[in-house]
Amino acid sequence: MDEGIDYKARYGDWAMVVGASYGLGEALARELARRGMNVVITARGHDKLALAASRIRDDFRVDVKTVAADLSDPGVLDVILAGLGGTEIDFLIFNAALEHGGEFIVQDVERHLANIQVNCVAPTVVVHHFARRMAERGRGGVVISSSLAAAQGLYAWSSYGASKSYENLLGQALWFELKRKGVDAATFMIGSTYTPSFQRNQKLRQTPFAETRTPEGLPEGTPVPQDPEEAAANLFAQLDKEWLPLIYANPRDEENAGKMAALTLAERITLSSEAVVRSFEAAPGAKSGEPQLM
Repeated sequence: MDEGIDYKARYGDWAMVVGASYGLGEALARELARRGMNVVITARGHDKLALAASRIRDDFRVDVKTVAADLSDPGVLDVILAGLGGTEIDFLIFNAALEHGGEFIVQDVERHLANIQVNCVAPTVVVHHFARRMAERGRGGVVISSSLAAAQGLYAWSSYGASKSYENLLGQALWFELKRKGVDAATFMIGSTYTPSFQRNQKLRQTPFAETRTPEGLPEGTPVPQDPEEAAANLFAQLDKEWLPLIYANPRDEENAGKMAALTLAERITLSSEAVVRSFEAAPGAKSGEPQLM
């Protein structure tokens, strides 16, 4: 961390992380608390939020508020605002995501619409409200989490990848728009990260990562999922220096993206999708998928 940056002086007193009851969201909230900001954490579950809030308070001695809110609810912004009770948010990270996996035509259309609600509608409504308030004050920070699934069309993650592509481009556009008003913004590009949600998915598919992030006997060249704390630290290591339109959680993913850029779009889609096909074929029953919402 660059000790020369005073986050409270630069942004304000309160940060909010949407989707922060555990895993990467909690790790992001901890990085903000480490920098002295008070933190609001939101997610669906009261109990997990309370535990995360207690850990952050004990470790960093900052104020922490919890707001239980369901992003699949069209009225989620009203719920968040009621929970805030007038607290102004000076730094926002929208980190929540719904992940419905499976072939597009096999999944019920309601599952695709749920992806769109949580990954497109909810961030639009939430970011629009708080970014507008920040712009009025002439300062603030906005980070929107996207996914490597948004890099190109991807087998079995069609509507999920499409919805995360929306978040990717939204964050990049706001990087330019909001800096004209004194507000920082960026997209945070996240690859495979060993969160509790990731591990649940691995258990459903009976993969080598079902029990541990670093299993023995992995085939040579198999990428190991990133630790959530490392991913969060990488984001803030960059923000402490300079806000870029797109920030990768894992330098390895950024390097691979550069290599993939040399391929044609058809080659990128085929290469990425064939890897998913192989993983699904190795795990019977995985095509039905299970939703993961943080």
